[in-house]
Amino acid sequence: MDYKLKIQEKITSFLDSSNDKAIEEFYYTLSDIIQDNRETDQYIKVIIDDFFLNYNYYYINTTDLYVEYTDKFKVITENNMIHIVLLYIKNYHTNNELNSVLKKQIKTKIIKKIKLRNIYQNIPESESIQNILDFLHPNFFNNRNCAKYFMITLGDIIMKKTDLFYFIPIHIKPFIKTINKYVSMYFHTINLCNHYKFQYYDHETDKSRVISFNNINLKHVTIPDSFYNNLICISLHYSNRYNNGDAFLEDPCCLSLKQNVLWIKQISKTDIIDSFIKEYIYFKKGSKINEKDMLFIWKDYIKHNNMMSIFQKNSDFKDHISDKIKYYEGNYYDVSSMFLPYVNDFRDFWCKYMFNDDTEYEFEISEILQLFIEAYKDKFVDEQMIHELIQYYYPNNYINNKVDKIGCTLWNKKKEIDVFLKNVTIVGVNDIYHLYCNEFKNKKKVSKNYFLLYYSSL
Repeated sequence: MDYKLKIQEKITSFLDSSNDKAIEEFYYTLSDIIQDNRETDQYIKVIIDDFFLNYNYYYINTTDLYVEYTDKFKVITENNMIHIVLLYIKNYHTNNELNSVLKKQIKTKIIKKIKLRNIYQNIPESESIQNILDFLHPNFFNNRNCAKYFMITLGDIIMKKTDLFYFIPIHIKPFIKTINKYVSMYFHTINLCNHYKFQYYDHETDKSRVISFNNINLKHVTIPDSFYNNLICISLHYSNRYNNGDAFLEDPCCLSLKQNVLWIKQISKTDIIDSFIKEYIYFKKGSKINEKDMLFIWKDYIKHNNMMSIFQKNSDFKDHISDKIKYYEGNYYDVSSMFLPYVNDFRDFWCKYMFNDDTEYEFEISEILQLFIEAYKDKFVDEQMIHELIQYYYPNNYINNKVDKIGCTLWNKKKEIDVFLKNVTIVGVNDIYHLYCNEFKNKKKVSKNYFLLYYSSL
């Protein structure tokens, strides 16, 4: 029904059939109605303004979800949002009379206004931003600008402002996958892994950026759900604040960061090979490095310089370095490396003293390091080096940071325990191990886990 037309018809009919007195009374009645409506509209505006003065909500239109912001961000459903609004109106009603029609009007207007507040345009407090930055740096990044850049790229991706690829270390993959889980829940069509890449596969260098992370072990980091909500929302804010990641890099304070992010589009494969040779290789007539050792040294160079390899395959690396160093049948000739001695010593150590033994339990990296140092007097090798050597040269024996099913002629662990147990009269494996540790206080000791495994097998 066209109420506007009906009203016009009624008024016209009334004016045509009424005397002046009746028309005058109608005028004052109509004025009162209009005034009442104006006062009601003003009253509704006061209530709505009061709501937004005291509460901060945003809307995610892709999933019809709402975001509550106090000192942190919390995602809520539409039902929860309506409940919050109605509760606010109810509490407001305790001091002011509101009929059901007005309540519905107010609720509808508040929800409508919230829907105009897109989460992309959120403005968090400085304290919220600093809390996120304080977590990312120093845990994930070695400086705050790098943390900011990462957040900007995250915001750029969510808001579909970028077609770039951001290369990050593989150990950060679980972190990115968790962020992606929340992003997918809130924005549906976004997949962060279309932009965050963990390995280079001949991507366009002009569209490639590199983000360096600290070598953090995520297994030992517990991150609450609230962190991811805050990270995502603040990243959206940062993306708007700085326009995009590349624009942020133009800040004079980001000169070092810019070099680290953009090196992949500025340095060729030949440049990287030249740098590797300069730092790790020296020319020596008659010497040679086999292909496997050269690859290990190359991987060490990449890790030491916190770089990402832009050689898709080992054969690609070989083709480029062969232009600089003579290569024939698996060896590089007339070159050596200052990093080779400890590599050769360790491989010699492994060949002489380590052997496969399916009945053995485990060797810890620290134990192998101690045996190696005692045998070769090499004090410049640490656990990380041993870890990398075993992982590269003997991967089949390397499980969960321990060496499995391997024995050592320098230390017969089982025989040592057997000899010790001959003179033990106490019972209780924990007490027995405690006694063992006291007796071998100044000697190598098997780990408690190894001791328990072997003892339980007797």
